[in-house]
Amino acid sequence: MLPSLIQPCSWILLLLLVNSSLLWKNVASFPMCAMRNGRCFMSFEDTFELAGSLSHNISIEVSELFTEFEKHYSNVSGLRDKSPMGCNTSFLPTPESKEQARLTHYSALLKSGAMILDAWESPLDDLVSELSTIKNVPDIIISKATDIKKKINAVRNGVNALMSTMLQNGDEEKKNPAWFLQSDNEDARIHSLYGMISCLDNDFKKVDIYLNVLKCYMLKIDNC
Repeated sequence: MLPSLIQPCSWILLLLLVNSSLLWKNVASFPMCAMRNGRCFMSFEDTFELAGSLSHNISIEVSELFTEFEKHYSNVSGLRDKSPMGCNTSFLPTPESKEQARLTHYSALLKSGAMILDAWESPLDDLVSELSTIKNVPDIIISKATDIKKKINAVRNGVNALMSTMLQNGDEEKKNPAWFLQSDNEDARIHSLYGMISCLDNDFKKVDIYLNVLKCYMLKIDNC
């Protein structure tokens, strides 16, 4: 059973809407909340519409970061070879496609998005930190990675708040896998970063799918 469609969502909006207003210029197009007695009320439909829009923008930006990194380090031997190292989220039981996501119960789909986002909390810090140690890395790559980390953290906090509100099942144990990038070899570190950004690209495509399938579910949109 879904919770009431109108809820006091001040904490979610602080994490999603306010954070996003600092990060996206077109925030005026996003739904705003209604103020009643000093409290911010917003429908879950509007909240998911916002989350879906933000996740789609982030997915595009991560893909752009991956393309720029790959292009800049294309001369590194074997960069585009299939990496033997799996992604840090490969063990998570999450839907692999939009078709699977559509067949997944909304609560499980929301949990899947939260699991992926939580799994990237520490690796995103490592990614930004490690990028700054690579020789001749363009400032634009570091800047984009830092910006993406902030945006993903905002969506992660918002999704966790939504899950807590909608499912009302309390805090669950989180399993956040580590990602080890330490190496004295520059090319090896570039390979690791390349694999890491590739995994982030794939994972955020999943998050984008999940949140937009949930948006369609909440808004009762057909053929979405």
